[in-house]
Amino acid sequence: MKLSWKMLAALACYSLGVIGWCYVGGWMILTKPVRGLILAHVAGDLSLGKFVIAFVQGFIYLSLAGAVWCVGYMLANHFRDRQ
Repeated sequence: MKLSWKMLAALACYSLGVIGWCYVGGWMILTKPVRGLILAHVAGDLSLGKFVIAFVQGFIYLSLAGAVWCVGYMLANHFRDRQ
């Protein structure tokens, strides 16, 4: 297996897709909806409405994270050497 610029580009695209998934799927969920739920619980202001809103936000962030990973995967397949 020879190392070419296409393989390096495929590796870079896939790596960026995984890093983007970790950022959006992990960091954004922990800092926005989950943190808001924890703060509301500590303040004694947690309600079903806030819980549902946080659940919907988490679902949207996870869907966006999957889309980011998919774009990285598709770009990696575009650059991968076809043998």
